[in-house]
Amino acid sequence: MPRAEPLAFPTELPEGFPRLECDPEFNPGIHLALEKPETIVTLQELGYTPGEIADCPTDLGITSCFRVLSDEGVACLQAVARSLARYARSNDRIPRLVRGGVYQSRFLRDFCLSPEVAEAVSGISGCKVLPHSIPHQLGHLNYNPEKVGENVDKWHTDTLRIDYVLFVTDPNEVEGGEFQYFEGTKNEMQAITGRGEPLPADRVISPSLPGAGYAVLQQGNMVAHRAQGLRQAGERITLVNGYVPREIGVPDFTRFDQLYLADPKHVAASEYARHIAWIGREMLQAQIERPEFTDDRERLAGQLEAVTALLSAAAAEIRAAEDARMEHFGDG
Repeated sequence: MPRAEPLAFPTELPEGFPRLECDPEFNPGIHLALEKPETIVTLQELGYTPGEIADCPTDLGITSCFRVLSDEGVACLQAVARSLARYARSNDRIPRLVRGGVYQSRFLRDFCLSPEVAEAVSGISGCKVLPHSIPHQLGHLNYNPEKVGENVDKWHTDTLRIDYVLFVTDPNEVEGGEFQYFEGTKNEMQAITGRGEPLPADRVISPSLPGAGYAVLQQGNMVAHRAQGLRQAGERITLVNGYVPREIGVPDFTRFDQLYLADPKHVAASEYARHIAWIGREMLQAQIERPEFTDDRERLAGQLEAVTALLSAAAAEIRAAEDARMEHFGDG
């Protein structure tokens, strides 16, 4: 199957994202210490059916923790995250977060776009990926709420397919703040929480994390997960970085209705429109560069109609975004 080429980061930056004055330079040879996870939980093991898995780019569910950053990388990312903390805001799901930091920090941007990390994610997931073409899906930062005990994030699934959750600060130096996932499907989660029942304790998994710079990789739109609140005052920062499958033809899963509720209005719609335009361009480019010499007119027409359908559906999503509500499963 043809593969998309990476979309360059925008050269023109949006208003409202001032650049950091003190911003280290990312060096993969110094700042990365990539390792592989010991275990991978598949979508099948979480309870998904073959039909549901067939609609996904990979059978990846979620991994055990693995190292991403060196000690030097951790120190630089902590400095950047702490500098960005003054720009934190909140939404209906997360009390304290920064999105769009890749517009403000060159270190954060280059780390999140790192081809070395993307290659590692591809190898672990079994799916060739590219760093997400929507900048607000890169380098999402969650900070501990100011109120002790309030959850960092509610139970939810993500607005993208593949991402990792990386601990910027050491999770072992605070009380609470566990990253957790539900050992089951998102439909099971919806059914249980919809009935107002508590989740079975033995199906709420808290992966062990050795320290800062370690991450778990997941198919975020399929794995229900959350971040608990701190039980004592402390500092907890995590980073979520998103990826898109590189194979052209894998259905896009970007939830623009959710992004429009989470991100600045003047940025969310523009980023999404650019993302869709890129996908459409790559679909057309594949037909231009690798033409099929065939008299199967129905097939050729269908390939063109697929691009039309993609653009039309995205245009409808953009127009209808204000009618959405932020989705989550609650605090559990």
